[in-house]
Amino acid sequence: MMTSFVTAESGMKWIMGDKTPIYVRLFNMLSAIRDLSPFNVLTADEELLLGDLVVRWHEAPSITISDLMQDGRYSSQSTAYRRLIALRDKGLITLRVDDQDKRVKFVEPTSFAQDYMERIGQSLTMLMRADKPA
Repeated sequence: MMTSFVTAESGMKWIMGDKTPIYVRLFNMLSAIRDLSPFNVLTADEELLLGDLVVRWHEAPSITISDLMQDGRYSSQSTAYRRLIALRDKGLITLRVDDQDKRVKFVEPTSFAQDYMERIGQSLTMLMRADKPA
């Protein structure tokens, strides 16, 4: 049996069958999420940085630019900073100056980014429910 549906909240279309492996459905869902505007304009590196930020925000809501710059995952500090500025320019993060120390800037999600994270969560929940036997 083949099932095709569009989620009302996100407009994402998935096509699933009883025999479709879950990893295929996951990639289908991820593709649908990437097609959502404006996320289809993120570079692969920006998408990876946003994903890293999402995980970090879950672990500790206060992330400074310095914290990111010290991380060895990025090729250079200037590259990491350029990617942060690109995410800011695309409306996904804000850079808030610390009230006590004006040299410190915090990286925070915008409501736009929070909506994006919520959509991914809803989509994963739907995918997992669809995988459970009736």
